[in-house]
Amino acid sequence: MHYTLAHGTANDFVVLPDLDDAVELTAGLAEALAERRRGLGADGVIRIGAPPPEQRDAQVFMDHRNADGSHAEMCGNGVRVVAKHVVDHGLVSPDPDAVVRVATRAGTKAVRVAERDGAGRVTAVTVDMGPPELDPARVPFVADDALAVRHPVELHGEAAATAGSDHLDVAVVSMGNPHAVVSIATVDTAPVGVLGPAIEAHPRFPNGVNVGFVEVVDDGHVNLRVFERGVGETAACGTGACAAVVALQRDGQVADRVAVALPGGTLTIEHRPGGSVMMTGPAIEVAHGELDPAWLASALPAPSPAAN
Repeated sequence: MHYTLAHGTANDFVVLPDLDDAVELTAGLAEALAERRRGLGADGVIRIGAPPPEQRDAQVFMDHRNADGSHAEMCGNGVRVVAKHVVDHGLVSPDPDAVVRVATRAGTKAVRVAERDGAGRVTAVTVDMGPPELDPARVPFVADDALAVRHPVELHGEAAATAGSDHLDVAVVSMGNPHAVVSIATVDTAPVGVLGPAIEAHPRFPNGVNVGFVEVVDDGHVNLRVFERGVGETAACGTGACAAVVALQRDGQVADRVAVALPGGTLTIEHRPGGSVMMTGPAIEVAHGELDPAWLASALPAPSPAAN
């Protein structure tokens, strides 16, 4: 089985090209591949397959699982990696506008090649992430006031002690996957490791949530750290960057174009309320190889014996 190691702003993935749909990306396979000491190591695993029948307008399908084996509806850094891979390796051809259409579990995304290097390889892409979802019930989030811009989330134990309060105000946004955005004075000292898990598993978020901690530098620049559902803190989160900008726009704190600095690099987010969110950022391939059949067999559970 061939694989590629790739990343978008240091949010890294094992990529499995599989346009013939010969591989089933199970939770167990994803966990084994993403394990950093016994596997290849990654924040997630992406199988690039054929688009499903209901998304025949797409050219490929991004079948994505987090490092813990759970499905992710959408991944902004991952979809950039997919577009780079299929273009650089000749698996699909962009349309005349340099756009590749990638099916995801959050709908089909139009991904435009934004930059190439001297050898013609894709180095940056722009993704039409679609409009944000602000209705709490559709994030989903259990809100006391569906019209509020920010919502109180109750805290207990260590999380309450760390926050110095029995609640934390969050903005809730879906970019195809759920996000809670927390405004903070400085991300350098943000208690991501304590408050992230507490909010991720909070009962007000029935499907869990990605938690972004955002610091406004000025109306065109913010700093962001994200605790991702099913992974933990990552070096970057594309959908998290989009959600943070949308949330801050609702408070009037940022402009239509914002540079979002994450630990792994910077993404440019453009959004005018009522329209799609556009995300531009890098996509980089690090290595290619073949999985050892013996390791693969040992890493996966043995099949259940057939019933007699």
